[in-house]
Amino acid sequence: MSCAASAVFSRPVALTARRGAPASRRASSLRCEAAGIKTGKAVWRGENTTEVGNGEGFETEFLFDLGGETPAPVKGLRFKKDSEVVTVTIPRPLGIVFEEKLDGIYQKIVVDEVLEGSNASKADVKVGDVLRITTAVFNVPGVIDVTAWLNPPKSSNCKAFYVADQKPFDKVMDAIKSHAVPVDTPDGPMEVEEVGLVLERPTA
Repeated sequence: MSCAASAVFSRPVALTARRGAPASRRASSLRCEAAGIKTGKAVWRGENTTEVGNGEGFETEFLFDLGGETPAPVKGLRFKKDSEVVTVTIPRPLGIVFEEKLDGIYQKIVVDEVLEGSNASKADVKVGDVLRITTAVFNVPGVIDVTAWLNPPKSSNCKAFYVADQKPFDKVMDAIKSHAVPVDTPDGPMEVEEVGLVLERPTA
């Protein structure tokens, strides 16, 4: 038994989500409007890689440009031995259709389609790539101390990253859509022009 539904969001990074069979859900980026922040390299692979599981896989680190003085590291992400690690920085809109698929007892989010001529196509994203991490925009509460209880600091929209492993499909798609939210900077709110993705590409 399956059900079909669609939803179009009119925000700058819009997604169309379609539900098919219970374990199959798809979403694609449609368009984006004005943007401002562009680093040219939102994420890249670090130098440290460690073999794990008696050679059945490896762990590697990644560095994210979140606007701070130094890049933010992500460590401990495990990959299969017969896979390739791919990091891409893609201008919005992406032009990717993602689908949730069953891999044994776990769900994974896979690139199901790359739109011809899209930014993802130009970045060499491939059908079958597994999404492991995406950049995102999160709302972070201000730090409150005993002197600020009468005038608590405002929260801020900040660049961040979101690990997709074993996360609900809708939550991961929301993380990608969050790039439509301007981030707060010393010069005022600015749109985020690009998305950083860490992908696992099967090679066997």
